[in-house]
Amino acid sequence: MKRISASSARNALILFIALAVVFYTQMVWWIIFQVRNTDNTKAFFTEAIENERRWAIQLMNSHYLALHDAAVRTLNDTSIMHAKGGYCDPAVSGLMELPLADNPNMADSLYFIISAANKRFALFLNHEYPKMILAGNKHLEFIPPKGGELKAPEWLSQSTIRIKSEAYSRIDNEGRKHLKMFLMEGSFFLLLISIGVYMIYSALKRTKEIREEQLLFVHSITHELKIPITSLNLFIDTLKRRRFEEKLVSELAPKMKEDLVRLNHLIDNILQVRRLSDKAIDSRPAMIDLSVELGKFAERIKERIESSGGRLRLSLEKNIRIFADLSELARVWESLVDNSLKYGKSGTVEIEIRLLSSKGQAEIEFIDNGQGIPGGMEDRLFEPFYRGNIENRKTVPGSGLGLYIAREFVRRNKGEISIKNVDGGGCMVIQRYKIRK
Repeated sequence: MKRISASSARNALILFIALAVVFYTQMVWWIIFQVRNTDNTKAFFTEAIENERRWAIQLMNSHYLALHDAAVRTLNDTSIMHAKGGYCDPAVSGLMELPLADNPNMADSLYFIISAANKRFALFLNHEYPKMILAGNKHLEFIPPKGGELKAPEWLSQSTIRIKSEAYSRIDNEGRKHLKMFLMEGSFFLLLISIGVYMIYSALKRTKEIREEQLLFVHSITHELKIPITSLNLFIDTLKRRRFEEKLVSELAPKMKEDLVRLNHLIDNILQVRRLSDKAIDSRPAMIDLSVELGKFAERIKERIESSGGRLRLSLEKNIRIFADLSELARVWESLVDNSLKYGKSGTVEIEIRLLSSKGQAEIEFIDNGQGIPGGMEDRLFEPFYRGNIENRKTVPGSGLGLYIAREFVRRNKGEISIKNVDGGGCMVIQRYKIRK
């Protein structure tokens, strides 16, 4: 089963990495495609406006060429008066016969010179005609040329029909707007993908951590159970002897008793976790004097601490009362003392219990001179089955449930609990409760 679980986790991780790469690649390709598409769209609209100008020039020049040819045919077939009266077009402002010898000064006019029936005529063009044609076009504008004779009927060019500057600005603004929109959308989706990737990675990491914690819990429970069971077996084997030494029994009995207490405490912790998760524990809060109760608690544990070669110190402020379940608080205090004894310096354990009031709250501090806790693990130590870096020292007794149960009991009594290292080694566990008058 262990190999199957490891293989499944590895396959899930490989699939996760593959999907993440595919998602990121797809989004990056989409952003690049949209950027290129925006550039192509700008180029398309720019070319469309250029074509629009070219078609306008060709269309009006074709009209002028047609007017010129029509004027030539008309003047060859009819009299001047008939031409003046019958020739009518909005692009033409008039027709006038010119002397054969020289050209009059008409620099303020635009006209074609037409030779017909051995005579010369000037076909005058309407300056406002191109502007009227372009009146409905928002991209093009007409720049009137200087007056004078036109050598060819095609007199409109790119210098007279121009593209408005705001047309290019409008294209650029639209391009930037679309590019900004695509970049924002792409960034948003990349952010969503990143969040999803992080959540999936966190879930896989947490699954792995939970599996390791469970394996460590099984190892710890097995270790905790084997020691008292082995001791009990040894005691039973001793009792089976017909002649056993009373001195040996007197030495083994207290140890067996201690192992039975240890075994009972372990089983009780496991049952407490189950009852806490099912919310099956009834709380019986009452008004208690922390100064008095902590003093009583210190008296109960003093002998145990001193028998281990340690020392207990008290600093209790008087008349601090809270509303809480004393039995649950006692379980919290016992768990904290157990941890100090387990992880403290052998033979030199020092535990200090302080009680003080601060800003309307009662603060209970348990301070020891042990090895402290690794940085960044302050909050995780209150998770079930988590034992910090104790994995490398599996001989230390414990199941990783003590601080979790302590935190739950503190919360049930409307309090807060935290842990931190202190200068010079060791750690401090702080409990805070609201003071009641």
